[in-house]
Amino acid sequence: MKKSVIVLLILLGIAVLFSSCAAAFPKKEKIAALSSEEATKALKDKTAKDLNDNWGKPDGMLSGFYGDIYECNGKDIVIYYDADNKVTDVLVSDKHN
Repeated sequence: MKKSVIVLLILLGIAVLFSSCAAAFPKKEKIAALSSEEATKALKDKTAKDLNDNWGKPDGMLSGFYGDIYECNGKDIVIYYDADNKVTDVLVSDKHN
């Protein structure tokens, strides 16, 4: 009986850990309100998969560079990736039509 309670508590702890990690990923709306420097710090080393999983598919892609464009609240959020698909730089600017 004690073993099953311990196992249950461990599994519960793991579930809480994973749910708190998912909640910690910055929302697109939050990033759109930041400066480019702050956005870069918030997303540094996240992967393209992390962004796709949390923000959905990008609204556009870059030509000549490896990156994606997300649109949010009248802003363009341009994400640049390195060769390992990790965020290296973020540019937040007013939406260009």
